Amino acid sequence: MNLLSYIKNIAKLSPESEESIISVFKKESLPKGHYLFKQNDICRHIFFIEKGLARTYYHTENGREVTAWFFPENSFITAIDSYYYNNPAKDFCELLEDSIVYSIKFSEMEMMLDKESQMAKFAFHVVYDMTKQMSEFIINLKFQTAEDRYSAFLTNYTSILQRVSLGHIASYLGITQETLSRIRAGK
Repeated sequence: MNLLSYIKNIAKLSPESEESIISVFKKESLPKGHYLFKQNDICRHIFFIEKGLARTYYHTENGREVTAWFFPENSFITAIDSYYYNNPAKDFCELLEDSIVYSIKFSEMEMMLDKESQMAKFAFHVVYDMTKQMSEFIINLKFQTAEDRYSAFLTNYTSILQRVSLGHIASYLGITQETLSRIRAGK
């Protein structure tokens, strides 16, 4: 689904609003392995994945790579602390597939939210949805067994299961790849 169609599913847009959105979002085809942002850089954009798949990850103090989140089609991504407060990003965002990505700069987004009330409604919906997903993830991580977390992953990420490595899935779930293999063998 393209960005405009995605927004129109949530907010009612005038033809002028549609033109405004099209004019400020930049659409790009980017290759697998491209970084939308990197740790310690300032992230100045919000991204929307029309086609493809991205993940955010970071390195632990002992150098282990940990996948923090997956972003399939119809997902928004940014390093929020970096984007909003101009702090260095704490993680990396890597495209796992060739992707079609829209981006918008902070200043352009601020102007759009000021003049387009439906875009403000849409932005609130996106933030609410992301907050809900993160809250559920934290609760699952704290209170569910590894088997339950894997079952939730299967339910929530059906569309990407065959598109990501087992190592990425295991680190996202907070378990070793060996534990994940045992869980999968038991299913």
